[in-house]
Amino acid sequence: MNRAWKDDPRVKAMDPKKVDFLTELAEQIGQTPRHRMMNRFLSVSLEARRNGITFSDQETEVLAAVLAESMDPDDRAKIDLLRTLSRRIGN
Repeated sequence: MNRAWKDDPRVKAMDPKKVDFLTELAEQIGQTPRHRMMNRFLSVSLEARRNGITFSDQETEVLAAVLAESMDPDDRAKIDLLRTLSRRIGN
């Protein structure tokens, strides 16, 4: 998996515990079959919460970008739709 996301200034500004979580997640995503990628994306929030980790809106955007990198275009479009809906609900 591409690790360029770690060079993003938003990632560098994150709590190291969160970056460790994202790094582990990125490794797992790299081993997740494409047909299970959407399920994996949806379980991330729950997994983070179990580990006592919460993400701000900006951090969630970085997280979505990391996960979407490995998705096929159809799943990426679904994620984009979920992100859009989430932003609208939040406002």
